[in-house]
Amino acid sequence: MAPLVMTIMQGPLCGTLATMLLYGVICMQTFYYLQNYASDRKGLKFLVWGIWILETAHTALSIHFVEYYLIMNFTDTTTLEYAVWSMGATYFIGFFIAYAVNLCFIWRIWLLSKKRWIGISLGVLATIRLGFGLGNCSLSFHYPAWKVFRAHVFPTMVVGWVLSAVVDTLIASTLCFYLHRRRTGMRRTDSIINRLLLYSINTGAITSFFAILVIIMFLGLPDTLAFIGFVQVQSKFYAVSLLATLNARKSTVEKANKAARSADNVALAFVHGTHKSTHSMGSFNVNQKPLPPIEIQQSTWTDIYRDQDSMHPTGKEDDTEPFETV
Repeated sequence: MAPLVMTIMQGPLCGTLATMLLYGVICMQTFYYLQNYASDRKGLKFLVWGIWILETAHTALSIHFVEYYLIMNFTDTTTLEYAVWSMGATYFIGFFIAYAVNLCFIWRIWLLSKKRWIGISLGVLATIRLGFGLGNCSLSFHYPAWKVFRAHVFPTMVVGWVLSAVVDTLIASTLCFYLHRRRTGMRRTDSIINRLLLYSINTGAITSFFAILVIIMFLGLPDTLAFIGFVQVQSKFYAVSLLATLNARKSTVEKANKAARSADNVALAFVHGTHKSTHSMGSFNVNQKPLPPIEIQQSTWTDIYRDQDSMHPTGKEDDTEPFETV
């Protein structure tokens, strides 16, 4: 019994344990978002709530199919050769979460690039990837035996996960490209862009890496279900990456302000010191050298998360600093 259990359940069990850990992170991020970004538009709040609900169902179903094999049918080894319904349902939810996050990042790309064809192209690729994922899950219901399922799903599984890695890489690289083009040379603006670039690269790298791991495990270990554990964890990283970028907005602006504060303090101290010296004798010093011209630069920054919902009832805009979180 031990070899069969290790072959079938080792991957799903490890994936479920990692899923539970990441679900705790998602709950913490969701709570932080609701506490600190109450002025966000309703659509964005619904997206966060929807992802949290889907992740809750995803975690519960992951626990269910592990309990089904290892506890409820502990002495029945024949059940290990067939897929329980909750396993396919888990991956259905995971693919929808990934699709929602992909569309959110594609929407950001469209706002940055202002080119509809780029958003449409990436959206079509993400939709095709969703179709492959849902198709593979549907085959698990039609062919519950693992050996039969693998024989029928082999080509679509490989193509689907290769496409998943390609889509995530394209989204991250395109987002980084248009963020880089937004550089202005101003320290505060570039500091914000640098941090957004870091988030974008990490998001695409992590999800693409797990898609590649799924392909490697599926092809390299054909007699095991090790690939299932990576499928479980990947959907959690999509949610974590989206919530992390949303929750980092305030800290990103604060760090950008600190980066530019030193230059601002030097300018203010210079002006203040000159003003004091010219009035210390009670009269204006005509021999005082004129102040050098002060150049004031202004950067316009489009906020893709704020709209009319963030306005006060008086019609004035909220005094929190808007910035673009892409």
